[in-house]
Amino acid sequence: MLELFSLKGKVAVITGASRGLGKPMAKGLAAAGAHVVLMARDEEKLKAVRDEIADAGGKAAVLAVDLADEEAIRAGIRRIGNDLGRIDICVNNAGIINWQPILDSDVEDFERIMETNVKASFILSQECAAFMRAGGRGGRIVNIGSVLSTIGRAKLHAYCASKSAIVGLTRSLAAELGRENITANVIAPGYFVSDINASLTSRPGYVDAVSGVTPMERWGKPEELVGTLIYLASDASSFVTGQVIHVDGGIEATFTFQLAA
Repeated sequence: MLELFSLKGKVAVITGASRGLGKPMAKGLAAAGAHVVLMARDEEKLKAVRDEIADAGGKAAVLAVDLADEEAIRAGIRRIGNDLGRIDICVNNAGIINWQPILDSDVEDFERIMETNVKASFILSQECAAFMRAGGRGGRIVNIGSVLSTIGRAKLHAYCASKSAIVGLTRSLAAELGRENITANVIAPGYFVSDINASLTSRPGYVDAVSGVTPMERWGKPEELVGTLIYLASDASSFVTGQVIHVDGGIEATFTFQLAA
């Protein structure tokens, strides 16, 4: 039964792998047997993650790329695919966020967030799908959305728009690629203790406020995303596509509030 979750012999590409949620997910893919291609801008940080994976007995390669550079993405993925002979798993994890009240928002910032969070995911999915199709073995596309893929949040207009777009992109990929045994799904994390949320966790009372509206009454740990990722990347989810799986302690599906004592 556990063989269903094995990624042995697979090649997995993951963006944003140098830190935050991406680092434990990359290490989880390697622990499940995949040869992991680590993508981000900072080559030295990627090499450090690669070394951690190697020390644990896994396989990893480094691809330092700016996700705003379309040609660099395409050239890098084609080189990796040709060098390793296949690409089986594509994990679009990298993302950026910025808080701006609507009247202070600017188009340049909106475009920057959409370019990194959505356009890069489209390009990566397109390039990886070409190798999956050519290999004839199917494949797995896993896009990292957010609890804000399906609900709104004040002052996060560009981020909410980008994460909603990830859901639409993923479902379109699922509709088109399913006949070739290529699945596409979204993992929608809630509030996790990670680099991207450092500005939030430093605010007085913010951690407790989020915990108070989360049924599990705590923030997630980055490692708690790994199991869902392995499921969606493996044969265990062979008939699952076009889905949004929330890993958020129940915050999106429930309404909770704290009563005064």
